[in-house]
Amino acid sequence: MDDTIAAVATGTGAPSGINIIRISGPQAAEIVDGIFLSKTLKGTFGSAEPNKMYLGTIASDDFYERAFCVYYKAPKSYTGEDVAEIHCHGGLAVTREILRIVLEKGARLAEAGEFTKRAFLNDKLSLAAAEGVADMIRAETVGQAKNAYKLMSGQLTKGIEKAEEDLFDIACLLEVKMDFPDEMEEDVKPKAKEIIDSAYKEVERLLDGTKKSKIIRSGIDIAIIGSPNVGKSSLLNAILQEDRSIVTPIAGTTRDVVKESIEYGGMKLNFLDTAGIRESADEIERVGIEKSKNAVLTSDVVVLVKDLSRETEEDFSALTEGKIVVPVANKKDLAVCKKEGVKICAATGEGVEEVLKKILLACGGEDVEREGVITDERHISALMECRDHLLSAQKNYDVAPTECTVVDIYAAAEALGKITGKTATEEVVDTIFRKFCVGK
Repeated sequence: MDDTIAAVATGTGAPSGINIIRISGPQAAEIVDGIFLSKTLKGTFGSAEPNKMYLGTIASDDFYERAFCVYYKAPKSYTGEDVAEIHCHGGLAVTREILRIVLEKGARLAEAGEFTKRAFLNDKLSLAAAEGVADMIRAETVGQAKNAYKLMSGQLTKGIEKAEEDLFDIACLLEVKMDFPDEMEEDVKPKAKEIIDSAYKEVERLLDGTKKSKIIRSGIDIAIIGSPNVGKSSLLNAILQEDRSIVTPIAGTTRDVVKESIEYGGMKLNFLDTAGIRESADEIERVGIEKSKNAVLTSDVVVLVKDLSRETEEDFSALTEGKIVVPVANKKDLAVCKKEGVKICAATGEGVEEVLKKILLACGGEDVEREGVITDERHISALMECRDHLLSAQKNYDVAPTECTVVDIYAAAEALGKITGKTATEEVVDTIFRKFCVGK
């Protein structure tokens, strides 16, 4: 990391109000010093007050641009190195020209994720926190952004980091006790058992939360089912606030599964409006009904719509057995009978908000957003590996030689180190940062 890198840190796909060129490395201040003129800057840019924005002019040959420059002195910077940022107008031509000048002065173009990789290598953040940065950039919903922040800030992994440290420490103490039994008065085995049990509880807690990681990653899949003409399509239209599904008084109008998504409560809700399920149907409608049944099987939540104006309807208990069901009673304006569920009028949208709240509550979406969950498959795999070694240590603790316990403890700690980055291989690290965008 002896060289200096540079890249556009903001989006380059379209003109914007402001763009930022980021420079990191030993020549960062020197490069800016050679192209930046400011009346408020006394002396060289390298002697500038850190974290202060200076207004001036980027000047090179016959190119000029009014810009702000900021100096972040190592190690108090994002990468841990000397960092300079040029805040210029967001025109694409302006941005490209300033970057060209910076590269001409001695910097090289940064690779994808190289700024954050340098931050990781300089111990500014853990590998998991770096992955949280990537998750934050890719977030499409508020829930994803909140979960990414918890990973990026270390809130999700603080228990992992403590368990990793405690396991390494106690494994070392056990080794010392084996090698020099007469020189250690304290019996460390009870303490080791306590640490193993504590680490196991933390890993189990995190793994239990991963059962709901799909909610963050891809959202909640919701099948809207019911008899023909109970108002399934009207409910979807009311949720979307647009006429997405065809609504007619003719039974069997919906012949295929209609898929649409919205964001609600920070979560992505994926709705599947299905064909009305009934016994008597033509061949084409039967295909749609079969798709409806498959939609139920693959869904996380089933919204079962019933018609308050009908005395009798199809029985869906066998189809929805074992599924999370949110019952909805539609056509409250025409109600002639009592039925279980959220009372709504899909035609006017009355009660639809309550349906959405019930869906989030039913599948624990609010808890997931509030507490956060581990969603990365690499992290989940490492947690499972750690759990297996901790289980082995617990099972054989009183019957196996101490050497065996030490091996399991070290292996468990190393598994957690794959998450924090302390034991991650160079190949894994390179793969992770290649997924970043250039400039981050």
